[in-house]
Amino acid sequence: MQRRPVLVALGGAAYLQPLLGQVSAPPAPAQTTARIGEIKPLGGERFQIGRIVVNKRTRRFTVSGRVLALGEPLEYLAASPGGSKGYETLFELDATGSEFNLACILLGLERSLRHAQARDTWGTQPLPGPRVAIFVTWSDGGQRREVTAAQAVLNPGAETKPDTVEWVYIGSPAPDLRGGFAADTTGTLVGFKPDDNNIIESAVGIGIGAYGTVRGHPMLPPNGSPIELIVEAAVPKK
Repeated sequence: MQRRPVLVALGGAAYLQPLLGQVSAPPAPAQTTARIGEIKPLGGERFQIGRIVVNKRTRRFTVSGRVLALGEPLEYLAASPGGSKGYETLFELDATGSEFNLACILLGLERSLRHAQARDTWGTQPLPGPRVAIFVTWSDGGQRREVTAAQAVLNPGAETKPDTVEWVYIGSPAPDLRGGFAADTTGTLVGFKPDDNNIIESAVGIGIGAYGTVRGHPMLPPNGSPIELIVEAAVPKK
């Protein structure tokens, strides 16, 4: 894939190029820059994008949020505030789709060109693309707790086992008829049902054909409680 400055991939704002340097990225509509907050260098290959903190050296970013729909039938792990799928999303994050996608790009993630073809066998074959690890942290009685995203979203009795869940970057490839970035329009960031508006998705669907069986783990704090989501780019297998 051709190397592009990240601001070109996101549609303008040339003053950002010296700040972010060169990264690989799929092209995106020009309107997405309006959905990106202030970008600040923090030193040591670290940047802040709105409320997201990215560490390019460790290929990891963190973003604040809150528990949104614990105990409800779920199809999404994370969404932006006001997203159209918030009623079935476990966490609401302080990030737009463009900000979340830019953070993924800065970790070196690139959408697989085989994604569209792979949708034909989705459910029987894992989606192709770069894998990421996702964790959730929160404070419990003054103590920091951290679990994997799969442990957080899968309630006891769910058929899927947390250690079998893989997350893949798909980059919200859905077209947006209004000319924007699809993840900005829908607010969907991370999901585990087939939805090309997602930026990250489970490699194999969770709870397919059994709506309501995935409701989040009761170990999580109640709705409205603050959490932090951590995304790490997986080391490619040799």
